[in-house]
Amino acid sequence: VGGAETSIPGWIKNNAGWWADGQIDDNSFVSGLQWLISNNVMTIPPTEQGTGSDDVIPGWIKNNAGWWADGQIDDSSFVSGLQWLISNGIMKIS
Repeated sequence: VGGAETSIPGWIKNNAGWWADGQIDDNSFVSGLQWLISNNVMTIPPTEQGTGSDDVIPGWIKNNAGWWADGQIDDSSFVSGLQWLISNGIMKIS
């Protein structure tokens, strides 16, 4: 598929699970992901940055993170949620 690669270190699944279970807050999870993507520790396909002012993360994103952490959905499904956050301006990548 277009050669866009996704690379996610395994330990991020632990964080996603903790976030889905409420052990870490939205801000901590998102800022961690922003750092990982900005520093090329985690690679996602190119995504246009949105300019929304809303910083509320929809519940379905958190559900996806939990399912991904449990192995119920694949990496690309999880990454689609991250791309949605970026393109809607909720998560900003510099």
